[in-house]
Amino acid sequence: MSRRQRLPVIPARRWLQVAFFVAILFVGVQFWVWASAHLAGKAPAVSRPAGVEGFLPISALMSARLWLAGYGVHDVHPAALAILVAVVAMSALLAKSFCSLLCPVGALSEWLGRLGARLLGRTWLPPRWLDVPLRSLKYVLLGFFVWATWVAMDLGAVRAFLDSPYNRVADVKMGLFFANASRGTISVLGVLVVGSVLVRDLWCRYLCPYGALLGLIGRLAPLKVTRDPDTCTGCRLCTRVCPARLPVHSLPRVASVECTSCLDCVAVCPVSACLTVRGPARLAGGLALRPLAAVVAAAAVYLGVTLGFRLAGRWHGVVSEAEYAARLAEIDSPLYTHVGGMAATPSEPGDARMVQSHDSR
Repeated sequence: MSRRQRLPVIPARRWLQVAFFVAILFVGVQFWVWASAHLAGKAPAVSRPAGVEGFLPISALMSARLWLAGYGVHDVHPAALAILVAVVAMSALLAKSFCSLLCPVGALSEWLGRLGARLLGRTWLPPRWLDVPLRSLKYVLLGFFVWATWVAMDLGAVRAFLDSPYNRVADVKMGLFFANASRGTISVLGVLVVGSVLVRDLWCRYLCPYGALLGLIGRLAPLKVTRDPDTCTGCRLCTRVCPARLPVHSLPRVASVECTSCLDCVAVCPVSACLTVRGPARLAGGLALRPLAAVVAAAAVYLGVTLGFRLAGRWHGVVSEAEYAARLAEIDSPLYTHVGGMAATPSEPGDARMVQSHDSR
Protein backbone atom coordinates (compact mmCIF):
# COMPACT_ATOMS: atom_id res chain seq x y z
CA MET A 1 0.00 0.00 0.00
CA SER A 2 1.42 3.38 -0.93
CA ARG A 3 2.00 6.24 1.48
CA ARG A 4 -0.65 8.26 -0.39
CA GLN A 5 -3.22 5.56 0.43
CA ARG A 6 -2.20 5.56 4.10
CA LEU A 7 -2.46 9.32 4.63
CA PRO A 8 -6.26 9.35 5.24
CA VAL A 9 -5.63 7.50 8.52
CA ILE A 10 -4.01 10.60 10.02
CA PRO A 11 -6.82 13.01 9.04
CA ALA A 12 -9.29 10.56 10.59
CA ARG A 13 -7.58 10.87 13.96
CA ARG A 14 -7.20 14.61 13.61
CA TRP A 15 -10.83 15.11 12.63
CA LEU A 16 -11.81 13.21 15.76
CA GLN A 17 -9.52 15.46 17.81
CA VAL A 18 -11.05 18.58 16.30
CA ALA A 19 -14.62 17.34 16.73
CA PHE A 20 -14.11 16.51 20.39
CA PHE A 21 -12.22 19.75 21.01
CA VAL A 22 -15.11 21.77 19.52
CA ALA A 23 -17.58 19.77 21.61
CA ILE A 24 -15.60 20.58 24.77
CA LEU A 25 -15.56 24.28 23.83
CA PHE A 26 -19.32 24.17 23.37
CA VAL A 27 -19.73 22.54 26.79
CA GLY A 28 -17.47 25.17 28.34
CA VAL A 29 -19.35 28.09 26.80
CA GLN A 30 -22.72 26.65 27.75
CA PHE A 31 -21.54 26.02 31.30
CA TRP A 32 -20.22 29.55 31.72
CA VAL A 33 -23.42 31.11 30.32
CA TRP A 34 -25.35 29.02 32.85
CA ALA A 35 -23.04 29.79 35.77
CA SER A 36 -22.82 33.51 34.98
CA ALA A 37 -26.59 33.82 35.10
CA HIS A 38 -26.76 32.19 38.53
CA LEU A 39 -23.87 34.31 39.81
CA ALA A 40 -25.75 37.41 38.66
CA GLY A 41 -28.90 36.27 40.46
CA LYS A 42 -30.77 35.53 37.24
CA ALA A 43 -32.48 32.44 35.87
CA PRO A 44 -30.16 30.84 33.27
CA ALA A 45 -31.38 30.56 29.70
CA VAL A 46 -29.50 27.29 29.19
CA SER A 47 -29.15 24.14 31.25
CA ARG A 48 -25.97 23.05 33.02
CA PRO A 49 -24.00 20.58 30.85
CA ALA A 50 -22.93 17.59 32.93
CA GLY A 51 -19.93 17.05 30.65
CA VAL A 52 -18.12 19.87 32.45
CA GLU A 53 -17.51 17.39 35.26
CA GLY A 54 -14.74 15.88 33.16
CA PHE A 55 -12.63 18.72 34.58
CA LEU A 56 -13.16 17.57 38.18
CA PRO A 57 -10.47 14.88 38.53
CA ILE A 58 -10.42 14.91 42.35
CA SER A 59 -14.16 14.34 42.58
CA ALA A 60 -13.87 11.63 39.92
CA LEU A 61 -11.08 9.79 41.77
CA MET A 62 -12.97 9.90 45.04
CA SER A 63 -16.18 8.73 43.38
CA ALA A 64 -14.22 5.89 41.79
CA ARG A 65 -12.97 4.82 45.19
CA LEU A 66 -16.49 4.66 46.61
CA TRP A 67 -17.77 2.90 43.49
CA LEU A 68 -15.05 0.25 43.59
CA ALA A 69 -15.71 -0.25 47.30
CA GLY A 70 -19.27 -1.26 46.44
CA TYR A 71 -21.12 1.93 47.39
CA GLY A 72 -22.49 2.62 43.91
CA VAL A 73 -22.24 5.83 41.89
CA HIS A 74 -22.18 8.92 44.10
CA ASP A 75 -25.01 11.25 43.14
CA VAL A 76 -23.03 14.52 43.17
CA HIS A 77 -21.15 14.92 39.86
CA PRO A 78 -21.74 11.34 38.60
CA ALA A 79 -20.64 12.35 35.09
CA ALA A 80 -17.14 12.89 36.50
CA LEU A 81 -16.97 9.18 37.33
CA ALA A 82 -18.56 8.21 34.01
CA ILE A 83 -15.93 10.15 32.05
CA LEU A 84 -13.08 8.73 34.15
CA VAL A 85 -14.31 5.17 33.60
CA ALA A 86 -14.73 5.82 29.86
CA VAL A 87 -11.23 7.29 29.57
CA VAL A 88 -9.69 4.34 31.40
CA ALA A 89 -11.72 1.80 29.40
CA MET A 90 -10.70 3.10 25.97
CA SER A 91 -7.05 3.27 27.03
CA ALA A 92 -7.32 -0.26 28.42
CA LEU A 93 -8.30 -1.40 24.92
CA LEU A 94 -5.97 0.67 22.74
CA ALA A 95 -2.97 1.74 24.79
CA LYS A 96 -3.30 5.29 26.16
CA SER A 97 -5.49 6.21 23.19
CA PHE A 98 -7.50 8.88 25.03
CA CYS A 99 -4.43 11.13 24.98
CA SER A 100 -4.10 11.12 21.19
CA LEU A 101 -7.76 10.85 20.22
CA LEU A 102 -10.04 12.76 22.60
CA CYS A 103 -8.09 14.70 25.21
CA PRO A 104 -8.55 18.44 24.52
CA VAL A 105 -5.36 19.33 26.38
CA GLY A 106 -3.47 16.66 24.42
CA ALA A 107 -4.83 18.02 21.16
CA LEU A 108 -3.88 21.59 22.06
CA SER A 109 -0.42 20.47 23.13
CA GLU A 110 0.05 18.61 19.85
CA TRP A 111 -1.11 21.59 17.78
CA LEU A 112 1.20 23.96 19.64
CA GLY A 113 4.09 21.58 18.97
CA ARG A 114 3.26 21.48 15.27
CA LEU A 115 3.08 25.27 15.27
CA GLY A 116 6.55 25.37 16.82
CA ALA A 117 7.89 23.00 14.17
CA ARG A 118 6.51 25.24 11.42
CA LEU A 119 7.79 28.46 12.93
CA LEU A 120 11.17 27.21 14.07
CA GLY A 121 11.76 24.31 11.69
CA ARG A 122 11.77 21.83 14.56
CA THR A 123 10.94 21.48 18.25
CA TRP A 124 13.57 20.99 20.92
CA LEU A 125 14.28 17.47 22.14
CA PRO A 126 15.73 17.53 25.66
CA PRO A 127 18.77 15.25 26.08
CA ARG A 128 18.09 11.88 27.65
CA TRP A 129 19.76 12.82 30.95
CA LEU A 130 17.18 15.60 31.32
CA ASP A 131 14.24 13.93 29.57
CA VAL A 132 14.09 10.86 31.83
CA PRO A 133 13.91 12.69 35.20
CA LEU A 134 11.44 15.21 33.76
CA ARG A 135 9.17 12.34 32.66
CA SER A 136 9.09 11.10 36.25
CA LEU A 137 7.35 14.32 37.38
CA LYS A 138 3.96 13.17 36.12
CA TYR A 139 4.25 9.99 38.17
CA VAL A 140 5.10 12.04 41.26
CA LEU A 141 1.94 14.08 40.68
CA LEU A 142 -0.10 10.93 40.10
CA GLY A 143 1.29 9.45 43.30
CA PHE A 144 0.30 12.56 45.22
CA PHE A 145 -3.29 12.47 43.94
CA VAL A 146 -3.61 8.74 44.63
CA TRP A 147 -2.20 9.21 48.13
CA ALA A 148 -4.50 12.18 48.82
CA THR A 149 -7.68 10.44 47.64
CA TRP A 150 -7.02 6.75 48.34
CA VAL A 151 -4.57 6.62 51.26
CA ALA A 152 -4.78 9.75 53.38
CA MET A 153 -8.60 9.60 53.58
CA ASP A 154 -10.78 6.74 54.74
CA LEU A 155 -14.09 5.99 53.04
CA GLY A 156 -15.99 8.11 55.55
CA ALA A 157 -13.83 11.13 54.79
CA VAL A 158 -14.19 10.53 51.06
CA ARG A 159 -17.97 10.44 51.35
CA ALA A 160 -17.89 13.58 53.52
CA PHE A 161 -15.92 15.44 50.86
CA LEU A 162 -18.22 14.31 48.05
CA ASP A 163 -21.27 15.43 50.07
CA SER A 164 -19.63 18.68 51.17
CA PRO A 165 -20.85 22.15 50.16
CA TYR A 166 -17.57 22.76 48.37
CA ASN A 167 -17.86 19.70 46.15
CA ARG A 168 -21.47 20.49 45.29
CA VAL A 169 -20.29 23.67 43.57
CA ALA A 170 -16.78 22.50 42.63
CA ASP A 171 -17.55 22.97 38.92
CA VAL A 172 -18.33 26.65 39.42
CA LYS A 173 -15.33 27.11 41.71
CA MET A 174 -13.18 25.62 38.97
CA GLY A 175 -14.66 28.02 36.41
CA LEU A 176 -14.10 31.01 38.68
CA PHE A 177 -10.50 29.98 39.26
CA PHE A 178 -9.74 30.44 35.57
CA ALA A 179 -12.14 33.33 34.97
CA ASN A 180 -10.50 35.30 37.80
CA ALA A 181 -7.02 33.93 37.23
CA SER A 182 -4.25 35.52 39.25
CA ARG A 183 -1.04 36.78 37.68
CA GLY A 184 0.67 33.65 38.94
CA THR A 185 -1.86 31.39 37.23
CA ILE A 186 -1.62 33.36 33.98
CA SER A 187 2.16 33.21 34.15
CA VAL A 188 2.16 29.44 34.64
CA LEU A 189 -0.29 28.95 31.75
CA GLY A 190 1.84 31.24 29.58
CA VAL A 191 4.98 29.24 30.35
CA LEU A 192 3.17 26.00 29.47
CA VAL A 193 1.90 27.43 26.16
CA VAL A 194 5.29 28.82 25.11
CA GLY A 195 7.01 25.68 26.35
CA SER A 196 4.65 23.51 24.29
CA VAL A 197 5.61 25.48 21.18
CA LEU A 198 9.28 24.81 21.88
CA VAL A 199 8.96 21.23 23.19
CA ARG A 200 6.24 19.07 21.67
CA ASP A 201 3.78 17.61 24.18
CA LEU A 202 5.47 19.37 27.09
CA TRP A 203 2.52 19.03 29.45
CA CYS A 204 1.56 15.52 28.35
CA ARG A 205 5.08 14.12 28.42
CA TYR A 206 6.27 15.61 31.67
CA LEU A 207 3.43 16.84 33.89
CA CYS A 208 0.05 15.21 33.18
CA PRO A 209 -0.95 12.83 36.02
CA TYR A 210 -3.89 11.54 33.96
CA GLY A 211 -1.43 10.60 31.22
CA ALA A 212 0.74 8.80 33.77
CA LEU A 213 -2.25 6.75 34.93
CA LEU A 214 -3.34 5.90 31.39
CA GLY A 215 0.22 4.96 30.43
CA LEU A 216 0.34 2.40 33.24
CA ILE A 217 -3.08 1.05 32.25
CA GLY A 218 -2.00 1.00 28.60
CA ARG A 219 0.74 -1.47 29.47
CA LEU A 220 -2.04 -4.03 29.92
CA ALA A 221 -3.98 -3.04 26.78
CA PRO A 222 -4.37 -5.85 24.23
CA LEU A 223 -4.14 -3.58 21.19
CA LYS A 224 -0.71 -2.11 20.50
CA VAL A 225 1.40 -1.17 17.49
CA THR A 226 3.29 -4.28 16.38
CA ARG A 227 6.20 -4.49 13.93
CA ASP A 228 6.95 -7.37 11.55
CA PRO A 229 10.77 -7.63 11.54
CA ASP A 230 10.72 -9.81 8.39
CA THR A 231 9.24 -7.04 6.24
CA CYS A 232 10.81 -4.03 7.99
CA THR A 233 13.30 -2.19 5.77
CA GLY A 234 14.91 -0.26 8.61
CA CYS A 235 14.06 3.11 7.05
CA ARG A 236 13.34 4.54 10.52
CA LEU A 237 10.51 6.74 9.27
CA CYS A 238 8.36 5.41 12.11
CA THR A 239 10.90 6.45 14.70
CA ARG A 240 11.29 9.92 13.18
CA VAL A 241 7.57 10.70 13.37
CA CYS A 242 7.00 9.22 16.84
CA PRO A 243 6.09 12.10 19.19
CA ALA A 244 7.07 9.97 22.19
CA ARG A 245 10.60 9.54 20.77
CA LEU A 246 10.36 5.75 20.83
CA PRO A 247 12.67 3.56 18.67
CA VAL A 248 9.72 2.00 16.86
CA HIS A 249 11.98 0.62 14.09
CA SER A 250 13.64 -1.74 16.58
CA LEU A 251 10.67 -2.75 18.74
CA PRO A 252 8.71 -5.93 17.98
CA ARG A 253 5.76 -4.48 19.93
CA VAL A 254 5.41 -0.90 21.18
CA ALA A 255 4.55 -1.39 24.86
CA SER A 256 6.06 1.78 26.33
CA VAL A 257 4.03 3.80 28.84
CA GLU A 258 4.82 6.83 26.68
CA CYS A 259 3.07 5.51 23.55
CA THR A 260 -0.28 7.26 23.01
CA SER A 261 -1.36 5.09 20.06
CA CYS A 262 -1.40 8.11 17.76
CA LEU A 263 -0.58 5.66 14.93
CA ASP A 264 1.53 8.18 13.03
CA CYS A 265 4.18 5.47 12.74
CA VAL A 266 1.70 3.08 11.11
CA ALA A 267 0.57 5.73 8.67
CA VAL A 268 4.08 6.69 7.55
CA CYS A 269 5.41 3.14 7.13
CA PRO A 270 6.09 2.48 3.41
CA VAL A 271 5.67 -1.30 3.72
CA SER A 272 2.19 -2.74 3.79
CA ALA A 273 1.35 -4.58 7.04
CA CYS A 274 4.81 -4.07 8.51
CA LEU A 275 3.36 -1.95 11.30
CA THR A 276 -0.12 -2.93 12.44
CA VAL A 277 -2.41 -2.48 15.41
CA ARG A 278 -2.50 -5.98 16.77
CA GLY A 279 -3.50 -7.93 19.83
CA PRO A 280 -1.22 -10.49 21.49
CA ALA A 281 -0.68 -13.76 19.66
CA ARG A 282 -2.66 -15.67 22.29
CA LEU A 283 -5.72 -13.50 21.61
CA ALA A 284 -7.46 -14.67 18.43
CA GLY A 285 -4.10 -15.38 16.84
CA GLY A 286 -2.99 -11.77 17.26
CA LEU A 287 -5.98 -10.19 15.51
CA ALA A 288 -4.87 -7.15 13.50
CA LEU A 289 -6.96 -4.03 12.96
CA ARG A 290 -6.65 -1.31 10.37
CA PRO A 291 -5.64 1.95 12.05
CA LEU A 292 -8.99 3.54 11.29
CA ALA A 293 -10.80 0.56 12.83
CA ALA A 294 -8.66 0.80 15.96
CA VAL A 295 -9.44 4.51 16.32
CA VAL A 296 -13.16 3.89 15.86
CA ALA A 297 -13.10 1.00 18.36
CA ALA A 298 -11.42 3.11 21.04
CA ALA A 299 -13.78 6.04 20.51
CA ALA A 300 -16.76 3.65 20.54
CA VAL A 301 -15.71 2.36 23.96
CA TYR A 302 -15.67 5.92 25.33
CA LEU A 303 -19.08 6.72 23.84
CA GLY A 304 -20.49 3.35 24.95
CA VAL A 305 -19.45 3.83 28.58
CA THR A 306 -20.78 7.38 28.84
CA LEU A 307 -24.02 6.32 27.10
CA GLY A 308 -24.36 3.46 29.58
CA PHE A 309 -24.17 5.89 32.50
CA ARG A 310 -26.73 8.12 30.80
CA LEU A 311 -29.16 5.26 30.24
CA ALA A 312 -28.71 4.16 33.85
CA GLY A 313 -29.67 7.65 35.03
CA ARG A 314 -26.16 8.25 36.39
CA TRP A 315 -25.14 11.24 34.30
CA HIS A 316 -26.87 14.25 35.87
CA GLY A 317 -26.27 14.95 39.56
CA VAL A 318 -28.79 15.66 42.30
CA VAL A 319 -27.86 19.31 42.87
CA SER A 320 -30.96 21.16 41.68
CA GLU A 321 -31.18 24.53 39.95
CA ALA A 322 -32.71 25.98 43.12
CA GLU A 323 -29.83 24.69 45.23
CA TYR A 324 -27.27 26.02 42.77
CA ALA A 325 -28.99 29.42 42.80
CA ALA A 326 -28.91 29.60 46.59
CA ARG A 327 -25.35 28.34 46.95
CA LEU A 328 -23.89 30.50 44.17
CA ALA A 329 -25.46 33.57 45.78
CA GLU A 330 -23.06 32.98 48.70
CA ILE A 331 -20.17 31.49 46.72
CA ASP A 332 -17.64 33.74 48.48
CA SER A 333 -18.51 32.25 51.85
CA PRO A 334 -15.75 30.24 53.60
CA LEU A 335 -18.19 27.34 53.39
CA TYR A 336 -17.20 26.98 49.74
CA THR A 337 -13.49 26.55 50.29
CA HIS A 338 -11.68 23.27 50.84
CA VAL A 339 -11.38 24.00 54.58
CA GLY A 340 -14.81 25.51 55.08
CA GLY A 341 -16.48 22.96 52.84
CA MET A 342 -15.27 20.09 55.00
CA ALA A 343 -16.46 21.77 58.19
CA ALA A 344 -19.93 20.34 57.66
CA THR A 345 -21.91 18.47 55.02
CA PRO A 346 -25.34 20.14 54.94
CA SER A 347 -27.86 18.94 52.40
CA GLU A 348 -29.57 22.27 51.95
CA PRO A 349 -28.25 25.68 50.80
CA GLY A 350 -28.01 28.70 53.03
CA ASP A 351 -25.59 27.09 55.46
CA ALA A 352 -23.02 29.86 55.63
CA ARG A 353 -24.09 30.36 59.23
CA MET A 354 -22.44 27.02 60.02
CA VAL A 355 -19.04 28.59 59.52
CA GLN A 356 -19.56 31.72 61.59
CA SER A 357 -17.16 30.31 64.14
CA HIS A 358 -14.64 29.93 61.32
CA ASP A 359 -15.11 33.60 60.35
CA SER A 360 -14.56 34.78 63.90
CA ARG A 361 -11.14 33.16 64.23
